[in-house]
Amino acid sequence: MARSSRPLAEDEDEQHSSLENALQFHEPLSWKAGKPIPTGTLITRLKALSKELVALEQEAVDRDSLATPAKELVSVGLLQHKDNGVKAYTACCLADMLRLHAPDAPYTAVQLRDIFELFVRQLKGLADSENPYYQQYLYLLESLASVKSVVLISDIPNSEAITLKIFTTFFDLAKPDGPKNVEYQMTDILIQLIEECNSLPTEVVDIIVAQFFRVNQTALQNLAGRKAKPGVPDVKDKGAGMASKGKDEDKQMKLISALPPPAYNMAKSICNASVDKMARHICQYFSEVILDASPASRARKAGGRHTSMSPGSDLDDPDAETANHEPSAEDLHELHKAHLLVKELWKACPAVLQNVIPQLEQELLAENAELRILATETIGDMALTGNFGSSAPVTWKAWIGRANDRSNIVRSKWTEAAIKIIKERSDLMAVQLVEPVAGRLNDLDDRVRLTACISLGELDYTTVTTKLGADLSPFNTYDTAAATGASTGKAKGKSKATEEETSGWGKKILLNLGERVRDKKFSVRWEGMFCLARMWNMAYPDILSGNEVIMNQLGWIPSKILDTFYINDAEVNVLLDHVLFGVLIPVNYPPIEKLESRIAADRQTNGKSNGKGKERDAAEAEKAKEKEIQEGDKIRVQRLLVLVRGLDPKAKKALFAVPLRQISYAKVMDVFLKSCEDYNGGIIDDGVEEDLVKKALHKFIEWLSQKLPDTPKAKENLMKFAKLHDRRCYQLIRFCFSPDSDYRTVVKALKEIKKRITEAPGSAMTIMETLTPLLYRVSQLIYNKSHVPHIVEFSRTDEYSLGAVAHEVLKEMSASNPAVFKANVKALSDLLQEQSLSKNYGAADSGAVDTLKACAGFAKSYPKDMPQERKLLDALVNFSLTGKPPAAARYAVSILMYSANRKVMYASDLLRACVKNFKFGEEHFLAKLACLSQLVLLAPDQCEDESKAITAIAKDVLFKVRNPATEEDQESSKEWVDDELLDDECKAKLLALRILSVMTLLVKLVNNEGELFSEKNTPRSHQSRLRLLAAQSLLKLSYYKPYEELITPLDFNRLACVAQDNCFEVRNGFVSKVKKYLGTNRLTPRYYTILFLMAYEPVTEAKNETITWVKARMVHMRSTNNMMEIVFARLLSLLAHHPDFGTMIDDLADFAKFILFYLKAVATEENLSLIYHIAQRVKQFRDGLSKDNSENLYYVSELAQAVVRRYADFHHWNIQIWPGKIPLPIKLFAPMASEEMSRGIAMKTFLPEGIDIKLDCLIKPRSAEISASERRRSGRATKNVKYVEDDGTSDSEEEVSLNDDSESDVEMEDGDEVSDREASPEAPDAEADEAAAEEGAEQGEVEKPKRIARSVGRPKRDTVVAISSGRPKRKGATTAATSAASANGGRKKSTLPTKNKKAEVKRIEEEDDSSELSDPPSELN
Repeated sequence: MARSSRPLAEDEDEQHSSLENALQFHEPLSWKAGKPIPTGTLITRLKALSKELVALEQEAVDRDSLATPAKELVSVGLLQHKDNGVKAYTACCLADMLRLHAPDAPYTAVQLRDIFELFVRQLKGLADSENPYYQQYLYLLESLASVKSVVLISDIPNSEAITLKIFTTFFDLAKPDGPKNVEYQMTDILIQLIEECNSLPTEVVDIIVAQFFRVNQTALQNLAGRKAKPGVPDVKDKGAGMASKGKDEDKQMKLISALPPPAYNMAKSICNASVDKMARHICQYFSEVILDASPASRARKAGGRHTSMSPGSDLDDPDAETANHEPSAEDLHELHKAHLLVKELWKACPAVLQNVIPQLEQELLAENAELRILATETIGDMALTGNFGSSAPVTWKAWIGRANDRSNIVRSKWTEAAIKIIKERSDLMAVQLVEPVAGRLNDLDDRVRLTACISLGELDYTTVTTKLGADLSPFNTYDTAAATGASTGKAKGKSKATEEETSGWGKKILLNLGERVRDKKFSVRWEGMFCLARMWNMAYPDILSGNEVIMNQLGWIPSKILDTFYINDAEVNVLLDHVLFGVLIPVNYPPIEKLESRIAADRQTNGKSNGKGKERDAAEAEKAKEKEIQEGDKIRVQRLLVLVRGLDPKAKKALFAVPLRQISYAKVMDVFLKSCEDYNGGIIDDGVEEDLVKKALHKFIEWLSQKLPDTPKAKENLMKFAKLHDRRCYQLIRFCFSPDSDYRTVVKALKEIKKRITEAPGSAMTIMETLTPLLYRVSQLIYNKSHVPHIVEFSRTDEYSLGAVAHEVLKEMSASNPAVFKANVKALSDLLQEQSLSKNYGAADSGAVDTLKACAGFAKSYPKDMPQERKLLDALVNFSLTGKPPAAARYAVSILMYSANRKVMYASDLLRACVKNFKFGEEHFLAKLACLSQLVLLAPDQCEDESKAITAIAKDVLFKVRNPATEEDQESSKEWVDDELLDDECKAKLLALRILSVMTLLVKLVNNEGELFSEKNTPRSHQSRLRLLAAQSLLKLSYYKPYEELITPLDFNRLACVAQDNCFEVRNGFVSKVKKYLGTNRLTPRYYTILFLMAYEPVTEAKNETITWVKARMVHMRSTNNMMEIVFARLLSLLAHHPDFGTMIDDLADFAKFILFYLKAVATEENLSLIYHIAQRVKQFRDGLSKDNSENLYYVSELAQAVVRRYADFHHWNIQIWPGKIPLPIKLFAPMASEEMSRGIAMKTFLPEGIDIKLDCLIKPRSAEISASERRRSGRATKNVKYVEDDGTSDSEEEVSLNDDSESDVEMEDGDEVSDREASPEAPDAEADEAAAEEGAEQGEVEKPKRIARSVGRPKRDTVVAISSGRPKRKGATTAATSAASANGGRKKSTLPTKNKKAEVKRIEEEDDSSELSDPPSELN
């Protein structure tokens, strides 16, 4: 039985398995017409069918059992049933039928079309997760994705419609809050469709690429010219690919999210999964948009094509030609959209753009600028991510070439994009851009330079310091020449100098940015200056901590900014005010609002206490408030000192001039406010003369407005302020400039002024534009009484190594604004006592000297406010007798003599202590000499009794050489040594000379070059010091008219030659004093001639500074009676008696450069006729200093006339006949003896033949150089124009040429007008014009001076030059001396190698271009 039952069991298992794999459902799903199955029954049957179908396996299913349900499921009744549940379950069953019959569907193509249309309609239900059939929709989607049934769509005729519906539906279903599995499954289905289709419909491609706009919807809407609505795509635009929906439906784009929307992710995944197909389709898409907008493609369009052979074409119509070749506005709009899409595609799936990038390259080279702009922007954004340089090297190279595009807009867009790339990247792509970016900062077009400055201002601190500023950064080590040579196979070895020129571009970007502070255009200056200031502001913490690397990288910025002070232009000065008090030393730094809020919170907390506890809390709160205020003041002072510490001497001088300017502006502002009060808003009180009030008001408005760039607008605003008549504002402004106001008071006053004026009715808003820079200039912002104790503290503690700077600031503060010391003079006196006791007996360091000088300045101005404590007076006596260095003794004596109540007693005691048993070389003998020199000056009555002893001491010191120098010593020693290395004998002689300031002695020292002995054994370092002090002492004696009259014209001529001394320090020290005294109107006009002897000054900065200083004085003296022009006559006399003057052609050509130097500084189109007239007048007189031999004067007169004529021709100026006659100084010019002599001189020509050629070579423009004015006249830029660093050079290093004034359009021009000297209108210029006449003619004839060995002018051709000023070497000097002097700038024209000469000339002229553009601030005069 067992054997017989086994086969039966196997048959039963097979039958059971067949039943399990067969569909058991036998219920009807279709019905006859008129007898429909009830909906509930139908849904129940479909549910049962769906449940069975889900359980069946595809591989083992009995497909015969599926035939009937499969056929019934595609009936029209089910596919188009009105009930959603029926359709949902029908779709699920059909999906399973396709799964079970895969790969062959049991349906016809028409049935498949109906099935997939049902699927699409049902899948839309996924939009509502609350739908009762949501799970069926999810199952349908999952089945389609896993089974890949969508591939059957390709078998359907005209399947494009179904495909389009699926893409549209799926992208509409993608929502940020939707399930991620739905997003992934829809993406898979779409990818399957693309892979199966041979070609995608254009509409489908449009839909796909439209999804990339979702992440940058605002940019897309801006292209349409309207405000973007986040989340609402433009359905009118081609390729929007989205049905119009309400706000609530498209939730994924309602807000700009950090995460991309799901539709974007889907499109991205599609493109990355089907790169080849999508690349082809996207290329075709862009061909329709990008290429169709190009001229060539548009010309090929059949509908819009017009050629010369077309009927009705007009060859002469340029508009028609433009219409055919230029893209329309609609084309450009589509191009913008397409390029925006390219950028998004590059971020998402760069591989699909492999065929589009070459089209972008063609756009870069297109004739149309709009196309180049779009391509430049697009590639620039693309290069921020990915590796565009290696993916498309040819296109990348073409894009870099757009840095030199002929369109300034293209260059601007390129610059903006390149700097963004430098910020975002650190690889080779970014490194390759530093050189062209550096060049764009010097671009001829100001818009390109402006863009570069703005873009650099957006760099973060890390980028600036680690990329651009770091020495070892790839941005500085990358050698552009080597890279170019390597790419072309021509790389060769280069010298170190050449390598430096082709590398270091990161630093060159910063340096070129620094040059933009002097840019010709105000907008560029503004952005460049603020950009640099913000960089320094970011670096401030590191600079404070002493980070040497950062200091080297960015520490130079404040100096560069403050150097613009010397331009002395009203517009630049206003800009500098905003930068200085807005960024470098912010007015509200640290923020006072935070302090106020903390104090208010503390008061509110303390207000809850009662009784004694409340009083105690209030006292503690007050202490905390004071502590907070003090801490804020210390932080501000610390920033000020750090700023000063990093400045170079020139910039430091400019910063210290700001408080000087504050004093003069405060005086004018005070009287202006008084005038406003008298004006009373236009309602003048009875009994007051209305005309006088208005005249006074307009006078001060005129003065203040002249200091601002837009003078008419400034006048209008100041008049509005006067009419506003806000008395509270008047008082607040007075608080701002009062020395008694602390810093918080000043800042709060400034804020309240701004608030009151901006909230005033009417058009008062514009008043602040004018008033703000004026408030900056009058307010006590730098030197404030709140700062003094903290500066003193820093000088004591040397915290952050700021002690030396603190002493320097104290010294400057005492000299310019000692009033701020009133509240803190006790702190200074305590500091002096502490310094007196902290060292060995009587010793003082440089800090003590600065403190003493600060106290001396205060004591001189406010002697009654100086403390009279016994300890302080004893300390001052101690300093007076034992101070080291000797300057400490001088200042201590000054304090005592100015402020001590018993100054006579102290003077007598000090005299006895110094004179008694004085011995040269004893301890503190220098301090005693310094004490005597100051007592002679400040206590002459007390010194009268000891005059013989004082004179004997001074003579003993001065007229003995304790350490005589041998001839060998003279040859090997330096001509100048620093103060720290100066020996005691020289120091003693200088102090003795201060005691014996006798006119004869001083003149002798000047004439003998500091040598007092026939043996000529005074060390060279002593001689230079002595002749400098003697020359400066003569200048100081010239303050007083009796002494001035004792300096004869011949003595003056010898004194003037100090400006051409061998030693630069002597020249510079002497000329600086001349400018200082002339600027304060202490010297007569003849001293201006000294400045024009600097034509051969080899230190370019010093020469250019003199030119600009003279220009500033010219503007200030324009109201005087032609004084600077009449000085020309004195200059010609000085040149005629110059020791180097000769009548040979070369000598005359050399001296013509002095005249040219004068013209460059003084001559204008308006005064040139007067200058020429004076040159002619000189020939109508005899030489007053050598009446029997006046030929030199006539040579100089004719030479001056010839130079002036050529100068006029060069500038295209006309020389008019000057009406009337100008009187000349009678001491220098004597009348002719007779008419015959006058006629004979007038008819005779003194200049030799051949001089014309020399003068033409001197003045004519260089052939390779085109001036900025000529370029403007031509109306176009010249192709070969070089920037400032590439400016052309002359053939002669020492040639003074007009071409020194020419520069590129990048820089401010030398001819730019400078502003008036900052001075109160109440203080008219006291400088008298002595050129009209001089009292007392010289009696008798004066012998013509003999030619002396010491030549101070231009060297002769056969003279060996040993010094930088052009003076020949003195007798006995050898090569060693020559070498030492050459180290200071000496050179010989005939022996300088040509190659080195040209390099030196280039360097000098580059400096010349940057310096001659500016004029010194009048506060520095």
